[in-house]
Amino acid sequence: MNVLTAENLTKSYGEKVLFTDISFGIDEGEKIGIIGVNGTGKSTLLKILAGVEWPDRGKVTRGNSLSLEYLPQNPDFEETATVLQQVFKGNSPVMQLLREYEMALEKLNDAPEQPKLQQTLIALGQQMDELDAWQLENEAKAILSKLGICKFETLIGTLSGGQRKRVALASALISPTDLLILDEPTNHIDNDTVDWLEQYLNKRKGALVMITHDRYFLDRVVSRVLELDQGRLYPYPGNYSRFLELKAEREEQVDATERKRQNLFRNELAWMRRGAKARTTKQKARIERFEKLVADKPMAATDRIEITAGSSRLGKRILECTHVQKGFSDRGVVIKDFNYILLRDDRIGIIGPNGSGKSTLLNLIAGRLTPDGGSLELGATVKIGYFAQENTYLNPEIRRSDPER
Repeated sequence: MNVLTAENLTKSYGEKVLFTDISFGIDEGEKIGIIGVNGTGKSTLLKILAGVEWPDRGKVTRGNSLSLEYLPQNPDFEETATVLQQVFKGNSPVMQLLREYEMALEKLNDAPEQPKLQQTLIALGQQMDELDAWQLENEAKAILSKLGICKFETLIGTLSGGQRKRVALASALISPTDLLILDEPTNHIDNDTVDWLEQYLNKRKGALVMITHDRYFLDRVVSRVLELDQGRLYPYPGNYSRFLELKAEREEQVDATERKRQNLFRNELAWMRRGAKARTTKQKARIERFEKLVADKPMAATDRIEITAGSSRLGKRILECTHVQKGFSDRGVVIKDFNYILLRDDRIGIIGPNGSGKSTLLNLIAGRLTPDGGSLELGATVKIGYFAQENTYLNPEIRRSDPER
C-alpha cells in the first residue's frame, strides 16, 4: 500500500536548481535511503516530503490518515524543557498527555504537600491508563538510556550538542508513526549505539526514509536506494552494495550510448559541413536529427567539492596541551591531566564513547571553552578553523544561491 507519492517535484534556490521533475512513491513498511553528493538537494527533498518546505512545482500526496515524524539535521530545542518534555513534544493526544503528566509530576516533586497537584496527577494517571500511555513512557526512557541519556530531568540547555541530537532522535523514534523521516540519524552517536539503532529500525514496522553517509548502516537497513544526481532521481532496488553494482551498469550503458552518439554526430557533422540544405523533407529531418544529437549531449560528470583554506608558514609545533583539566557540575571531570603536543603534519582522530569529552576537548582547543586547570598553547602563526556539531554561528535566515542541501 502506498503511503506517500511525490509527483514531478522541482526545487531551486536562486539560480541553483536542485532537482527537476522527480517522481517516486513510498510503500507501507518500505525502508529507503537517499544518497547523493553534497549540494544535490537531499535534505531539501526530505523537508518537502515532511511538509516543512514546498516545491516550486509538483506535489506530494499523503494518505488520509498518514502519521509522519521528521528528524532534521538541526532540530529545534526548548532550552528550559527537561529531556522527557522534549521527547514528548508531539501534537498527538498521547504525546500531549505525557507532556502534561511529566509537568504535573515535576510540580508535585517541588511541592509534595499540595492537594490540588495530587488530584491533578491522579486524574492524569487515569487518562494515561485509558490511552495506554505508560508503555510509551517506559519505551521513551528505554530508548533514551540506549542513546546514553539517563538523567531524564536534565534541562536541554545544559546538554552538549551531541546529547541534544540524541534526545531529538529519541523523540522521533518514540512517536507512533506510519512514516519516519531521518536526516543523518547516525551523527553524534558511537558505534555501539549505531548497532542498536540499526536493530531498532529493522524491527520497526512503519516506512522509513533517511539520509546517512554511513554506507554500512545503509547496507544493513534499507531495501531501496534513491540517488539524486545533477537534478535527476535514479531508483535502485536493494541496499547500498547493490546500488553500487547497478549504478556501474547504468554508467556503462550511458557510456555506450554516448559512444554511439559521438560516432553518429561526426558523420552528421561532416554532412552539415558539406553544405546541407533543407530543401526536401528528408533533408529537413536529417538536419533536425543533427540538432537533436547536439542537444542530447550528456551531463558532465559530477564535480567533487574541494575545500581550501588560506595558510601562512607554520612552525614545527602547532599546539601543546599541558595538564589540561575540564569538568562540569552535572557530569563531573571529563578531561583530567591531559598532555599532548600536536606537530605540523599530524592527522589526529579522536574517538571514545558518548559523553567522554571529545567535543569538550575540541572546544578547548578552539578557544570556545576555558580549561579548569593546565594550559593550551598555540604556535605563533596557527589559525584554527572549527566546524561544530551545532551550527550556532550560522544565521538560519540567510540562504546562499547554492546552499548545501
